[in-house]
Amino acid sequence: MRSANRLSGEEGGNVMIEFALLAPVFFMLIMGLVEFVLFQYKSYALNHIVYEATRNLQTGEVQAEPNAMRQKFDEMCAESAGPLMNCNDISWDVRAYDELNEIEYPPVEYDANGLPTNFVFQPGGANQYSVVRATIRHSFVTPFMEKLFQMGPDQPAIANAFCIVKNEPWT
Repeated sequence: MRSANRLSGEEGGNVMIEFALLAPVFFMLIMGLVEFVLFQYKSYALNHIVYEATRNLQTGEVQAEPNAMRQKFDEMCAESAGPLMNCNDISWDVRAYDELNEIEYPPVEYDANGLPTNFVFQPGGANQYSVVRATIRHSFVTPFMEKLFQMGPDQPAIANAFCIVKNEPWT
């Protein structure tokens, strides 16, 4: 009988007011955490895709079809991508060098949309060094995430990965 009286009594709505004050902060923290994990997954997956792409260049699988190298490269990248990665969103910079001391990374130049403008696709031949650099954009939707990553407004976060290998002496 006592609990029935307690349930029917007036409480004043303190819990509802506390929930209304704390819920937006709590849900924004959860959303930011999920979005940060997705960005980290994208960075990890990009590293894996670059490693696999470089391995395919190193063994000469991509260069086996001289007229369709880029298409073969893109197909092999799509095979190694996970379910949350779209290989069409990756910008590739593939260069070949004869000696290690010649390798250089020119600074990336971006357009207004955050896409690199000076990337090239020039895979190396046998016994050359293949240098692969890739970038992918990630736009945050959670407020204040751009401040966490020290980006300006309307700027995407960019994940980068690179790999350097010496190509095998295929024939």
